[in-house]
This record gives sequence, C-alpha cells and structure tokens, in this order.
Amino acid sequence: MRRCSNRWRNQPSERPESMSSEHYRWLLVDDFVEEFNAHMAQAFAPSEHMCVDESISRWYGQGGHWINMGLPMYVAIDRKPKNGCEIQNAACGQCGVMLRLKLVKTAAEESTTTHVHNDSLQHGTAVLKFLVAPWRFSRRIVCADSYFA
Repeated sequence: MRRCSNRWRNQPSERPESMSSEHYRWLLVDDFVEEFNAHMAQAFAPSEHMCVDESISRWYGQGGHWINMGLPMYVAIDRKPKNGCEIQNAACGQCGVMLRLKLVKTAAEESTTTHVHNDSLQHGTAVLKFLVAPWRFSRRIVCADSYFA
C-alpha cells in the first residue's frame, strides 16, 4: 500500500519552510483521494440509490505541528463512538461501496470552502452537490441526513 500511495501523491520529500506542517501532511493523502474519486466515477456504476454521510476513520495522528507524519488533526463528534479523521462520502445504496470522498481538514477551511457556482448554497448542500457530481442528471435517488440540507 505504501508503494501505491507514493505513486499517487505529490508531496515533496522535504517540507518547504514556507509550507505549514499541516498542509504538508495533507499532501500525503490529497492526491490519493482525488485519484480514488476519479477512478470510482469512471469504473463503478452505482445502483439507483446513493447514500451520503460522514464517516470517521479512527486515527489520532502522530504528534504536534512540528511532526511531518500522520494526519494533522482529528475530530471528536458527540454522535460518533470514536474520534478520528472525518470523511464525508457518497456510497452505492445497494452494495455500500464508497464512491466519492471528501476529507474534512480544518474548521477554518470547512467554513471558507466554497465550491464553484455554489455561493448561495449552505455548506452541507454544497458538499452534497460535490459528492454526487459525477452522477448528476442520472435520475438516482440520494439519501442524506440533515447535515447536507
């Protein structure tokens, strides 16, 4: 897996001084997530139902801002049993295969994230639109909780 993940990332071997440790560590997975999303959009045809939800990958990182390994942050959500990295995802409603991922990075980034042409949408709705974008106009039914309203 490590060999494959090296192929799908554009992280420099040394962190540039101008780059934050947090940004540098997210580079470990950002390209992998983009490749995963592109691959699943082309290679997998979901059923007529899709589910959108948040998941937690139980991971706590490997230390503070001075360490260049591990995820830079984790979240603690009251309604989730474990803390970890939050991933917003779309999945096939029939088989449960995850089709598209969006990593939740920092609260500041989440509050300022705007997707193209979504200025008038609430944040959750803009995320929902991003997650199901490859299958828009396909007449699929999307089930989501109130976060995405």
